[in-house]
Amino acid sequence: MRALIFAGTTEGRELAETLARAGVACDVCVATEYGSQVMRESELIRVRQGRLDADQMRRLYETLQPDVVVDATHPYATAATETIRKSLEGLAIPRLRLSRAATSGDGCKSFASLQECADALRETRGRIMLATGSKELAPFCDDPALRERLVVRVLPSLESLQKCLDAGLEGRQIVAMQGPFTRETNEALFRQHDVKFLVTKESGAVGGEDAKLEAARAVGVEVYLVRRPESPEEEGLSMAEVRARLEETLGVKLPFEPLDVALVGVGCGAPAAMTREVAARIEASDYLFGAPRLLDAVGGAGIKLPFYRKEDVLPTLERIRAERGDGLKVSVLFSGDPGFYSGCERLYPALKEFGGATVRVMPGVSSVSTLAARFGISWQDAAFVSLHGVDADQWTPKLRTSAAEKKKTFFITSGAADVRAVGAILAAFPRAEERFRVLLGFRLSYPDEALYELTPRQCGELADDGLCVGAILNAAPERRPLAPTLRDDDFLRADVPMTKEEIRKLAVCRLKLAPGDVLYDIGAGTGSIALQAATLSPEIRVYAIERRDDAAELTRRNAEKLGLRNVAVVQAEAPDELDALPKPDAVFIGGSGGRLEEILSWLRAANPHARVVATAVTLESAAAITELAKRDSFKDFDASQIAVSRLRRVGEYNMFQANNPVFLFSFTQE
Repeated sequence: MRALIFAGTTEGRELAETLARAGVACDVCVATEYGSQVMRESELIRVRQGRLDADQMRRLYETLQPDVVVDATHPYATAATETIRKSLEGLAIPRLRLSRAATSGDGCKSFASLQECADALRETRGRIMLATGSKELAPFCDDPALRERLVVRVLPSLESLQKCLDAGLEGRQIVAMQGPFTRETNEALFRQHDVKFLVTKESGAVGGEDAKLEAARAVGVEVYLVRRPESPEEEGLSMAEVRARLEETLGVKLPFEPLDVALVGVGCGAPAAMTREVAARIEASDYLFGAPRLLDAVGGAGIKLPFYRKEDVLPTLERIRAERGDGLKVSVLFSGDPGFYSGCERLYPALKEFGGATVRVMPGVSSVSTLAARFGISWQDAAFVSLHGVDADQWTPKLRTSAAEKKKTFFITSGAADVRAVGAILAAFPRAEERFRVLLGFRLSYPDEALYELTPRQCGELADDGLCVGAILNAAPERRPLAPTLRDDDFLRADVPMTKEEIRKLAVCRLKLAPGDVLYDIGAGTGSIALQAATLSPEIRVYAIERRDDAAELTRRNAEKLGLRNVAVVQAEAPDELDALPKPDAVFIGGSGGRLEEILSWLRAANPHARVVATAVTLESAAAITELAKRDSFKDFDASQIAVSRLRRVGEYNMFQANNPVFLFSFTQE
C-alpha cells in the first residue's frame, strides 16, 4: 500500500504521519525547501522537494505506483490543484482533495482578488502589513507609492527573501519569521511597525487567521481579507471524509492518537497571574476552550472556542479529532484554580470516559489565595462558600452558619449585589459591627485592582462592582453544640399543635440526618421538627409539608424568625404533590390525616431506604403503625413510649406536671 500526498498545509503533514502509523508508505511532495524542513521523514515517509508539471507528475506515478493521490495543497494553490487534476486524467488512481474549513472574517473588508485589494489600498494612507506570502507581491509592489508603505511577513527561506528583493522591497520592510504566531506576537509586530492595515488571505483557523484577526482588533488595525478563490471543480473533502475514503481505498484502519487535553487554571485573570507551566501550555495548544473573558486575556496561536461545559466540549472534541486527526494539544481554561469551585469538577470525569484523550489538570493561583496574600492572612483554617451562580436559598444558610461559627469564611461572589447581601446577613447578628470585618478584593491581578476592609454596614453601601472575592473575619465565633438545641419558647405557637421539646430532640436524633440529606416533615404544624433539623446543618434541605393554611403560615414565620433559608414550606396533603419534590433521605410523620398507609406506600416507591420516624398520641394510631410494620416487615423497627413530666411552680412550691405520653417509632421500608 502506498499513498502520494501533495502537501502544503499542516493537515497534509498530519495525514502523512497518521498513514505511516497505520503501516502505509507515504511519498510527500512539497514545493519548497521550507516545506521539506517541516515535514519529518521516517521509515515510511519520504519527502520530495520541487515543483512539478503534469508530465513530471505522471512519470512519478509510473515510478511509485501509488494506490491513491491526496491533494493537500494550500487553499490558494489553485494552479497546483489544477495540475494534479490534469495529471491524473485517464488514470485509474483515485484523487482526494483535502479542503481546509474557512473562517467567517466578520468585521473585515473582503475582496475577491489580490489586485482588487491592492486597488482599494491605494485610496488609503498608513503602513500596510502584507501577510499573503512571497508569491503574491506583484499587485502591491508594482506601484512604487504602494510598495513604499509595505511591511511584508514571509517565511525565513532564501527563496522567499529573494522574491522580496526582486519585487523592490528593502530589508527594513521584510519580516522573515516562521509561525505559528500568537496574538501577542502579531500585536507586537503591528505596534512596532505602526501598522494601520493588514492584508491576509482567508486561510482558515488552522492557518493562523484567528490569531491575526484577534490581534488586529485589539490594536485597531483594519483588516483587508482576500477571499479564497472559487474552485472550478467539485467541493473538497474534510479531514474526516478523506480519512474514511483512505480507509476504504487502502483497506486499513487509520489510528487516532489520543488528544492531549489539559484543564488549566489561569489564575485570577491577568496574564501576569499565570504560572509559567500554564503560560507554556497555552502557547503550545492547538485549541483553547474557555469563557470569552479568559480567551481574550491569554495569547497562544491555537484556535479559540468559547466553550467550557462538558455538553459543548465533548462533541467539539469529537469533531476536531475527526476533522484534524490526532496528536493535538487541547487546553480548557478555568479562572483561578481548577480545584476550587470550578467547572473542572464536572468536565474531568466526563473526559476520562471520553476514550479519545489523555487528561490532566494544571493548577493555577486561586482568587482566595490571592486575597489572603494581599491582606497577609492565612486560609488554611478557613471555611469556603461560593455565591457565584448559586441560588441564594442555597448559599445563605451555609454562609450564615459559617460566618457565625468560624473565625474566617472566604466567599466568591458575582459582584457588589452579593456583597451587600452578605452585609445584611452579618448585620442581623448581635454586635455585628464589633464582631465582623469583611475583606474584599475586586478585579484581583488586574491594573485596576481594588481592596476594601469594611464593616457589615459599609458592605451594604458598597458601589464598586465586578469580579470580587471576600473574607469574613469573626472576632467572637459562636460555640454551637452538635445537638438539637431549640427550646419550645423559641417558636411562635398560636393555636397550632407542636411536638414538644423532649420528643422533638429524640425524634431528630433518630432521623440520623447527615449534611446534604433531604428531609420531609409531614404534618409540620408549627414546623418545630423541620426547623430543629434545619439548624443541624445548612446543607440539609427540609420540606415542611402541611395542609392547614394557618399552620403553613406559622412555619414560614418561624423559619424567618430563626433565619433559616434551607426550609421550604409545601402546602399540600401528603402524599399529594410529593412527586415534584426531591426524593427524601429521611421522613418525619407527625400527622397523616388518616392517610398513613398511602404515605408509606408512596415513600416505599420513592426511596425504601429512607429513615422514617413517626409519633402517635393515641392507642389507635400506635396500633395502626405496629400492624403495618408487622404486615410489611419494616426493617430496624423500634418503638418507645415516652412520658415526660415538667417542673411547674405552684405558689411557693415546685411540682412536676405530667404531659401526655407519646409513642415514638423509627424504621425503614427496604
